Amino acid sequence: MNTHSGIPEEFKGVYILKMNLNGAGFGAVVLQTLNQIRYCERNSLLPVVNYDQSCEGHFFDKSYGENTWTQYFEALVPPYDFPTIMRYCNGQEYSISVAELQSLEDKEVIQMCEHHEDSIYTFTFADWRLNPPEDLNAWYNKQREKGRETFSKYIRVKPSILSRINEFWDVHLAGHQVLGVHVRGTDLMYAPPVSPAEYFEHIDQWIKSRKHPKLFVATDQTQYLSTFQSRYGDLVVAYDSSRSVDEVVPFNLEGITPYKKGEDVLFDMCLLSKTDFLIKGTSAVSELALYMNPKLECLDLSISKRFAFGQDYGKGWNGGLLKDTKPAWLLLKNTDLSSIEGSARTQTPWQEFLYKFRPLYSPPIIFFKRVKNAVLRRLGLKKTVSINN
Repeated sequence: MNTHSGIPEEFKGVYILKMNLNGAGFGAVVLQTLNQIRYCERNSLLPVVNYDQSCEGHFFDKSYGENTWTQYFEALVPPYDFPTIMRYCNGQEYSISVAELQSLEDKEVIQMCEHHEDSIYTFTFADWRLNPPEDLNAWYNKQREKGRETFSKYIRVKPSILSRINEFWDVHLAGHQVLGVHVRGTDLMYAPPVSPAEYFEHIDQWIKSRKHPKLFVATDQTQYLSTFQSRYGDLVVAYDSSRSVDEVVPFNLEGITPYKKGEDVLFDMCLLSKTDFLIKGTSAVSELALYMNPKLECLDLSISKRFAFGQDYGKGWNGGLLKDTKPAWLLLKNTDLSSIEGSARTQTPWQEFLYKFRPLYSPPIIFFKRVKNAVLRRLGLKKTVSINN
């Protein structure tokens, strides 16, 4: 694209990031943004975000403007935000037209985010669950390397938010050696949950070797925070984020503005990134904290887990005859959160039986699904999605 268009010559076109965000948590929104940015890099496109009201995101707040992204972040490539691109399209000065703006359909974005080898993955789901990496630690290091590279180049939190985050840190955590603790609860279903008690041994060891320790605890579950506070008292610091008392994820709670729902997660993410070490389970939020700070190291307590609280999260799990795994809180609500349950790394005999005989029942299920999809495509009821770039 030439300079007369108003776009730098290094870009062949403009890509508008826009997709249906209904059901996506804040971390997922940022992760999908990173993966679309990487698509733009592969195709020499200028990435411009327009997560407007039509995207149906949980964090869109009209009182903060017309774009969820710019509520919290700067333009990916300043000064080219969406209003600027629209001015270029509607003005006389430049020769770019709306028809030249590119975007992928929602299904194409999902296909790319879940299957393209260059995408960033925060957990071994989708193709990685069926074909798990031989060296899991090396795989995670590779994903984090990609995440850190893209995040550092394009993602900038708005200065007004950063100043408040830094103020919170200065008041509550400055001068201490800070351990970040992130615990995912509520509706987590795609990965093995980790109970608060499973963190204790590692936290205790960390505290013993520090002179001025503090714990910054980030969690979406009210009961989890209370458990850490009961054990560690004044050592625990937490931001006043919205939290849930059941399996309903905070962004689905009533009585909280859409903007605050997103800002709460962003505060936790940024504060975790400033800690000296991070103990975590599976979560896009805690992975993004690692992307924000390339020097931050972590202990991931979910990596070595395949079974948890009666569920099987192992490779090849496809939900064929197995029912969907239960939300994390429904699995843990009747357990003692202050002690490690015997079921923390186990599955039910019935699930074990089904998993053992998966090679027998899975092929016909997969065959049936493929035939069904082929018929739907022939009838024009299902589109073929192909992302080769």
